Amino acid sequence: MFRTILQNKDKNASKSRASDFILERGHRYLHPLQLRLDALIDTRLVSTFYDLFMAILVFRHNRMGLLLSELGGYICGLSHAPAGTKRISNLLRCKKWSSTLIDDFFFERSRERIKSLQSNGQRPLLLWDESGSSSKVVEEVGFF
Repeated sequence: MFRTILQNKDKNASKSRASDFILERGHRYLHPLQLRLDALIDTRLVSTFYDLFMAILVFRHNRMGLLLSELGGYICGLSHAPAGTKRISNLLRCKKWSSTLIDDFFFERSRERIKSLQSNGQRPLLLWDESGSSSKVVEEVGFF
């Protein structure tokens, strides 16, 4: 759904430049991860992953969260919410990939960003949350 909006933005001139910005940035950010997923799982599941990511990004609410059925509606349209929920279920049940793929992607992006800041003479700051991933980034980049 979101990819279709992004592809048809010339035809349907969007009234909101902010939504165009979010869609474009989300597409650029996820593209390397989508290529990795495409090598592992069905293309339809990759599309569902992209739509799910964008729906969470756009519709996330701090106080109320998101229900799975709501996400299904955002992915396939409100009249086809059960179909969207089934697509999400198929993605999550797929045994050909795991969350470590996403963790590794975010770790690599973080490492690239830190090295970029250091090469520009800037001091990178990290949020320390006592999780294993924070320690991994610090050890990998060599802060301490």
